[in-house]
Amino acid sequence: MRHFTQETPALTGETAAGAAFTARCSHSQTRFWLLDQLRPGDPSLHVAARWRIAGRLDADTLVRSFRLLLDRHEALRTSIAAEGGRPVQRIAGPVPLPFSEIDLSGLPGDRLEEARTLADAEAGKPFDLTQAPLLRVTLLRLGRGDSLLLVTAHHSICDGWSMVVLAREFIAIYGALIRGQAPNLPPQALHYADFAEWEISPAVAAAAERDLAFWARSLRDLSPLEWPPDHPRRPGRERRFAARSRRLSTELGLRMSACAREHGATVFVLACTVLLGLLGARTGRSDVAIGTQVLGRDEVDLEGVVGTFINTLVLRADLGRGGESFAGRLAATRQTILDACDHALAPFDRVVQALAPCRDGLRPPLVSVNFRLRPTVESAQSAGVFSEPETVPRERAASGPIRLIDLDYAATGSFFDIDLELALTDSGWLLTCEYDTGLYEARTMAGLLDDFERAACAAVGMRLPDPMPFVEASAPPIAAGEASRTGPAPATVEPSADPGSPDSLLPVIRAIWREMLGQPDLSDNDDFFASGGHSLLAARVVARIEAATGRRIPLWSFFEAGTVARLCALLSGGETAGMRHHALQAPPQAEGRPGFTAIHHAAADQELYRPLAEALGADRPFATIQLESRVPPQDETLERLAGAYRDAIDAAQPDGAIRLVGFCRSGVLVFETARQLAAAGRDVPLIVLIDCWEPGYFRRLRPLARLQAGAAYRRGRVAALLRHTRRDGAGYIASRVGLWLRASGAWRGLMRGLHRIGLAGPNPEEAFWQVTDELDALALAYAPQPYAGPVLIVRSESIPVAAALDPMLGWRAYAPRAETVSIPGFGHEGAFSPTGCRVMAAKIDLMGWR
Repeated sequence: MRHFTQETPALTGETAAGAAFTARCSHSQTRFWLLDQLRPGDPSLHVAARWRIAGRLDADTLVRSFRLLLDRHEALRTSIAAEGGRPVQRIAGPVPLPFSEIDLSGLPGDRLEEARTLADAEAGKPFDLTQAPLLRVTLLRLGRGDSLLLVTAHHSICDGWSMVVLAREFIAIYGALIRGQAPNLPPQALHYADFAEWEISPAVAAAAERDLAFWARSLRDLSPLEWPPDHPRRPGRERRFAARSRRLSTELGLRMSACAREHGATVFVLACTVLLGLLGARTGRSDVAIGTQVLGRDEVDLEGVVGTFINTLVLRADLGRGGESFAGRLAATRQTILDACDHALAPFDRVVQALAPCRDGLRPPLVSVNFRLRPTVESAQSAGVFSEPETVPRERAASGPIRLIDLDYAATGSFFDIDLELALTDSGWLLTCEYDTGLYEARTMAGLLDDFERAACAAVGMRLPDPMPFVEASAPPIAAGEASRTGPAPATVEPSADPGSPDSLLPVIRAIWREMLGQPDLSDNDDFFASGGHSLLAARVVARIEAATGRRIPLWSFFEAGTVARLCALLSGGETAGMRHHALQAPPQAEGRPGFTAIHHAAADQELYRPLAEALGADRPFATIQLESRVPPQDETLERLAGAYRDAIDAAQPDGAIRLVGFCRSGVLVFETARQLAAAGRDVPLIVLIDCWEPGYFRRLRPLARLQAGAAYRRGRVAALLRHTRRDGAGYIASRVGLWLRASGAWRGLMRGLHRIGLAGPNPEEAFWQVTDELDALALAYAPQPYAGPVLIVRSESIPVAAALDPMLGWRAYAPRAETVSIPGFGHEGAFSPTGCRVMAAKIDLMGWR
């Protein structure tokens, strides 16, 4: 392209420098011009950026900066006009900048909310494509040193990446002007008109034809897909859009990044894989396609050019292979995206024309769901233009420095029914959904975002987040006949007249469950994931159940349930029940290698064990298991509870050796479960008890020994507390006191009383502490029986060492093959620190379990 720019003669109609001239329109400009002809003033054709600026902005300097940007970028002085029925670019000389300033700093109340209202209104104001510039700027002053700069442009001269370019250059130009210096930006090697000419060069045109042939083959017989709408499509309706956002947790973002790197992919590829699985589940289809956009700036010289370069690609996935792992799906999606990007020269409009899909004017062509990645601004450090040098003149220092702290976009609408955008922000990944409000209710889109997050959690092996408040969507149910036309036929079970009854739901869900897993003998308490299920298959099961029952089932509820019995209980409003078997590490190459199962009965977070799993080796299986139902307060013993865990472990791991781990009172449960497994003939090579006292140890000591042991225990605890306070400060004491209060039954009783009379909120940890109290009562009533297997007793620094105390924490009398190890760290949080887990793993290795 540089060769073209240097050697090609002047464009037709070009006059002296600074005067207007014309040029051909690019493929993208032609498309946007046609759309504007069809829907004049459509705000979905706008790029409406919101720049949050920290620092006092001087309005005169701001206008001068943008005038320099207009001079620098030909696209910002371009209008689109028709000549002979075809659009052409008219590139003008100097043009005035449409600029306005609104001061909101004196408003009472939420000034930012008022600014958003103004920003939305500004984003929707139409452009006249025949009048340059197709850009306007509005300054909203929110307070001293806080402004929102609204930069709105028509898509025919600007795209999302162009806004990043403009923001970066504006900060540089403004910074130079406020210092009384001339801006020092490198000259433009290319302009947008050069790119438009390059598109029709013989070599590029031939490559575009080859790409068009690829799309004709790849998208042959593609049937348009849509997320089931809440309202029917109506001819002549006005398209209106709204937006909802979900900020993914920091942990999930890190897990997604790590999982993507592990498989040689990107977070976007992983997210596409999750979305394609959800779409297949909701529609019952195995042939699923979505749209996405590429920047279209493959040449380095185009990175700093303002213009519209984006092209839409279709990503078509085959989800028919239900037994394929998520890693396999991820690899397939990655290859699909690579193939699409390798054939990105064919304009989307030409692809649509070549395929000649059935178009009724009510639906977008080829794809109705779009998924894209938002371009990001360079960091302030790499840009090097945000700091204020000492040479700023005093009379202008009050206006600087400034820095760009956020670049966001207004929801102006979309060409698609649902347009999802994944953006990396300073506080993590943000998923935004723009949707057609004539088709979808807000709660339906909230459910989509919720299901996406939970499916992503399941895909990367992360604990599911707490369920979000969910209002059942009002979408019309998918009838069994419709599902049979687009995907596998649902199970031949007729819905009951009373779909809310557990007895009516049970046979329907049981039949689908067994059919999809291919295991006709599964019981109602067999865990879906332990029986060979995975996240994408779970999404398909949900779709089948919805089609057969007419019930809306959030995907997260399926993940939370895990068994037929528990899912029926959840759907009918009954008590929760069942076991959850959660794999922290399940490497496919580890088949037959020794692994660990952690019993975590009273846990709030099963991820607690992940550092230990990683310390033992990433190629070793490690899972947690937890009884999700409440412990019945009557007729329950620890032996019976251990029997339930024994049965669950047998179901999850019917063959091979079983190695168990537990901490605190759950360790007592591990001891009895191991004893029962061994008595039943199972091989239990090792159990690990972390900070777990034999519950009757102190009670069974003689009176004098009990006094000595109690005194030694208290002295040791105080000494350890003082050591940590000297190291970590007084805040450590406050954290321990807070934990003691939360664990205190008297304190929790007081808070419950205050909540009943309206003086305190509900305790979010109440369920956890109630299960803990119940387990503690069962443990104190438990009388251990001797166990002949190997036992490792792990002691953190919170366990005192003294002559009066048993170093085996009271287990010596019941576990003759027990060994002990001390690890650094105070309490459970120290025991599961990376250092503590490395020490544990080393000791386990020395004991020869691996």
